[in-house]
Amino acid sequence: MTKIAEFMQGRYGNDKLNTFIWIVTAVLYVINLFVRNSIIVIVVLLLGALAIFRALSTNITKRLYENNRFLSIYNVVAGFFKRQYMKIRDFKTHRYLTCPYCKAQLRLKKRTGVQQIHCPKCGKDFKKNIFI
Repeated sequence: MTKIAEFMQGRYGNDKLNTFIWIVTAVLYVINLFVRNSIIVIVVLLLGALAIFRALSTNITKRLYENNRFLSIYNVVAGFFKRQYMKIRDFKTHRYLTCPYCKAQLRLKKRTGVQQIHCPKCGKDFKKNIFI
């Protein structure tokens, strides 16, 4: 284990982007078990080589930049799906509305009729008629 630790010293290692690349590689590999396509095999090999290259790279600043760009996209997509999950989970008790001024997602208790709503992000007040 000390030999591996000494070898990895000064190298980039694993991050979220590498984990994502390995997951995509595994999914493509499983798909290829059923489809049997040589193009998928080449893509799997290239993705595996890319992940190994990134993990063993000594250019840490460039790998950090790549990971930060990936995380900015990943957080937007993951946030969207998390909000959709929360909307489904809270369907019986809460409603989700968008502020017309700053476009922030607001979580309100389930009450019907005209509601006076205060946006905590921009501080503006607006009225909204909630039917269901």
